Amino acid sequence: MIKFFTAFLFLFVLTINSRADNSSFTLSAEVTRSSNVNLETDFIAKYIKNLDIYPKFFPNITSVVKLSDSTSEWTYKVVAPLATPYDVKFVLVDKSPSLDTLLFESIVKIPDYLYCNAVLTKISDTKTNVNFLFKISMTREKASDIHFLAGILGEKFLSEKMKERLESDLEDFISSAVKDMYLTSRLYER
Repeated sequence: MIKFFTAFLFLFVLTINSRADNSSFTLSAEVTRSSNVNLETDFIAKYIKNLDIYPKFFPNITSVVKLSDSTSEWTYKVVAPLATPYDVKFVLVDKSPSLDTLLFESIVKIPDYLYCNAVLTKISDTKTNVNFLFKISMTREKASDIHFLAGILGEKFLSEKMKERLESDLEDFISSAVKDMYLTSRLYER
């Protein structure tokens, strides 16, 4: 019985690894968060379109470099359990359709895709709702290109972990950026 179980387990792991090595492997996450900010919509719009705030306040976005008037390169540090963190670069284009909507999206969808959207809704003259949507995906030829255990852990499990990380990062970003917005607005009032 033990030999049968060992053989079955070996074949199972071999099948998973062979499938992971012969097909693409994609991790993806999508998160939304909303916050009411007691500031004018125009002020918030200018603030969130400033690319300098993202590496300053968004955990694991280590740099944002403006390439042209409409494109920028964002570097995101992927922190996976039991692996050395590594950087993934995204080239984004600014597709913002109006002053009250921020929209940055990767020029290409594969292998790495990042989508950042913020919609501002005026509640009153001094209060604005900011609704954020972030999407990220990484596709690799082999699961092991993402993480040495990726083929065993699976796309679904690792995508859920990526979503948890992104949710935490977005919450930290909103909290830190809103505090900074209030401080910055007070400086402009003087």
